[in-house]
Amino acid sequence: MATTMEDQLLSLLRDTQSPSEGPRKQAEQHLLQARTNPAFPTSLATIATHASVTPDIRQSALLILRSFVERNWSGQDEEGPTIQVGDQAKEQLRTSILGLATGGEEENSKVRTAAR
Repeated sequence: MATTMEDQLLSLLRDTQSPSEGPRKQAEQHLLQARTNPAFPTSLATIATHASVTPDIRQSALLILRSFVERNWSGQDEEGPTIQVGDQAKEQLRTSILGLATGGEEENSKVRTAAR
């Protein structure tokens, strides 16, 4: 993982697992703000595909990605306009998630289940 967005998200995901309320709440707030970055969904998918990242962080990335996709995939929901996910990002997400869900490599079963 070479990009800054991925590094930032990885750090935030780790902090959301913190037992200390302060760092955890701050990380959750920063994750909400990061959603507006066009690289947000693909960066989460990239984190989820890296075997060097711990399974709990990979699962967390997938859960946040799922929530983001459910709300933003079409660009509209019941509450009005949402964050648009570009066609290129959608294709990249489909490929990444399919690879995780089908376990192209020896994926952790919890990560594979979260991708499904």
